[in-house]
Amino acid sequence: MDRVELKNWAKEKIKGNIWKLLPAILVGGIISNLSYSKTVVDGSTVQTTTYTFGFLFFFIEVGLAYFMINFITDKEYKFNDIFAYSKDFGKLLCVGIVRAIFIVLWALLLIVPGIIKAFAYALTPILCTEDKYRDLGVTEILKKSEEMMNGHKMDYFVLCLSFLGWIILTPFTLGILLIWLAPYMETATTKFLYDVKCEYEAANGEAKVETTNSEFKANKCPKCGAKLEADDKFCTACGEKVE
Repeated sequence: MDRVELKNWAKEKIKGNIWKLLPAILVGGIISNLSYSKTVVDGSTVQTTTYTFGFLFFFIEVGLAYFMINFITDKEYKFNDIFAYSKDFGKLLCVGIVRAIFIVLWALLLIVPGIIKAFAYALTPILCTEDKYRDLGVTEILKKSEEMMNGHKMDYFVLCLSFLGWIILTPFTLGILLIWLAPYMETATTKFLYDVKCEYEAANGEAKVETTNSEFKANKCPKCGAKLEADDKFCTACGEKVE
């Protein structure tokens, strides 16, 4: 599924679901990106320093990933999903801190390496939602994300950049556009990352196969496990051909 197909899929997917998606996306996004800015005026010089501490709530970011994965794979999803990983606060705090440190250290070299690392670690929240990666160490999870995103970082960057026009337009609508834009962006980017993970696992023999009987093949996608209708030729969740 190319970028245009992915974005069209996301637009169709959120139809009728926007008001159920929006509270979790906004609350989860705000909490996981908390920051504090301090402005100092010294004569004619104005200096602003921003302190970011969203990494303290990395478990919310993981919960939001879980919420969105449930949505795109046609599973039950609810607002409380964003707090589903609060029980793993300790480990996820470590992951969030280490990820932030690595990105900052690379950014100290140059801005571009820091941005590249941020995209390399984009799969980290999704990996933290899965039991099979639960036993990985903090740095191992980050390395796994980096490995999966190898060859996909530029595509993900271009996908994110493709929303820039809508983002610029949002203030001119007094923020009203965000009601549609936030679910649209979150759905498209989560779908992209989830597909990258699934493709990597399939290519490396890590895909989860629950059964091989014909009933499973007829009712669930062999790639992501989403429910299929009898006449589906492609999975509505991940786009996999199922015939």
